[in-house]
Amino acid sequence: MNSRRPLTSLTIRDEVDVVACRQCAKRIAEWLGMSRLEQIRVATSVSELARNIYQYAGTGSFQFQLEMDERGQLVALGFEARDKGPGIAQIDAILDGSYVSATGMGVGLRGAHRLMDSFQIDTGPAGTRISAAKRLHPPRPAPSDASVCAFQDALAHEGTVDPFREIQVQGEELMLTNAELMAKQQELEATNLELASTNKGVVALYSELEKTAQDLQEASESKSRFFSNMTHEFRTPINIIENMSKLLQSGADGTLNAEQRKQVGFISDAVSELSQLVNELLDLAEAQSGRMDVVPGAFGLVDFMLQLRQFGSALSTRYPKVDCQVHLPDRDLPMNTDRNRLFQILRNLISNAIKYTPQGEVNVRVFQTDEHCVEFLVEDTGIGIAEEHQAQVFEEFCRIRSPGLTHIEGTGLGLPLAKRLAGLLKGDLSLSSTLGKGSRFFVRLPCAFEHQEVPSARAGLKGTTVLVIDDNAADRYLVGRALQPLDVVLIEADTARASIDKLHAVRPDVILLDLDLPDISGEDLLESMDWAMHQRVIVNTAKALGESDRERLAPMCHAILDKSRPDYNEALIEAIERLVWSHAHEG
Repeated sequence: MNSRRPLTSLTIRDEVDVVACRQCAKRIAEWLGMSRLEQIRVATSVSELARNIYQYAGTGSFQFQLEMDERGQLVALGFEARDKGPGIAQIDAILDGSYVSATGMGVGLRGAHRLMDSFQIDTGPAGTRISAAKRLHPPRPAPSDASVCAFQDALAHEGTVDPFREIQVQGEELMLTNAELMAKQQELEATNLELASTNKGVVALYSELEKTAQDLQEASESKSRFFSNMTHEFRTPINIIENMSKLLQSGADGTLNAEQRKQVGFISDAVSELSQLVNELLDLAEAQSGRMDVVPGAFGLVDFMLQLRQFGSALSTRYPKVDCQVHLPDRDLPMNTDRNRLFQILRNLISNAIKYTPQGEVNVRVFQTDEHCVEFLVEDTGIGIAEEHQAQVFEEFCRIRSPGLTHIEGTGLGLPLAKRLAGLLKGDLSLSSTLGKGSRFFVRLPCAFEHQEVPSARAGLKGTTVLVIDDNAADRYLVGRALQPLDVVLIEADTARASIDKLHAVRPDVILLDLDLPDISGEDLLESMDWAMHQRVIVNTAKALGESDRERLAPMCHAILDKSRPDYNEALIEAIERLVWSHAHEG
């Protein structure tokens, strides 16, 4: 949660105070290093709100604040305007643009709202309070106490406000803003011409891509059916061998000698490994095909962690040089998800951590990241994974060769299956690792699994402009097919350069950005965007992102979406809905 530090305050009693408010806002924005246009936007918003206070309430006050995040980084310039006037009637209609007034009342308030990144208003017969903020991008170190005091002294010693000079400055700012609008208009006209000339080719390409996508879908379904059918067929003979081995070991048909017990033990161990492989293959095929059922149920987090502790203790007996510790949370938390699938994810991660730790520790912890989500951490002090191999560990049957570990039990399916299951539970699995020092696996998922089937709400996406920046034609096509029923306006760009004109001319409501672009990396393109545009970006990638990657990208986008999720289409639509909803209810 952000903290706020008061910077300065002003009282509004007459017209000169309105001008003083505007100048103060611009002076603070300049001190914080905002661009010229951002300074104008802040000053204009403050000026309109101050004028409203003077015209409709008579007197009021403005307080400017610095907003810091939990790490102490400066993230926004905020202000709070208060008055004890009669309140603002029909405030909702004013803010959504439906209110019509012959006198122009409400136009300035709505304009101020649109110029700020966050805006909250409380109004009634006892008065009005408005809290607003303009974000700083990128976040930066907060100014020192000495710097703040020096700036406050400078503000206090500035001369009397000159209204005529302020009119001249506003005229210059208006010319600058008008020049920007003219440039945007020219870019928009050029983009429209380009779109019109390429439309015929796009239609033909869609037809070809639709057939290719259908062929790929049929091939994928055939593969899933093959895995499912074959693994089911394998289970019958495997069960027979397992049961026969147990029967022989029990001595029901005569006592075995030492050599026979050894031989039957080998058979029993081998068939157990084969049974595990078949089970994992079947689970993976079902997860990939989307046929795997999720059975949510209520349980306590402490009880679940005790179950993991029991599993870890049993497994540790086979690896006496590894200390496996499952740490209980400070307080219990009610969960409502598929407990068996969640246990399967953590079981695979713990087994993997212990096997790749010749000597050392494995620690399992859980954290409540917010009121709706939890994060499990499985951390080991083992051999680690080189950065170039970290994406491969989530591929089926992939086994990374490790010096000094000549024999590692397993099928190469544990981590891919765990990632699929995490996606199935509406969560995500990621890792960070350092070769020779160990690995950390993170499982994030909601406390309560919920199916988001709300087709009626999706009608609200009609007309939403979605820009897809992706060099893969098939991926762009699949996004288009997923969004087709929602009647959105879809714009496509296959390179970063091709997207730049569209970004500034159209200012799309939603931007789906792939990180692997052929000319400029998606991350570099993201960094070049302004803060307001960052809030419209959904990173749409097939790359396996580590914890550090996600921490770096998170402040620059609304969400990060994994293309490999089994419920990708549903997750895509849900992410777009959340983004559009957050903008509609901003402030």
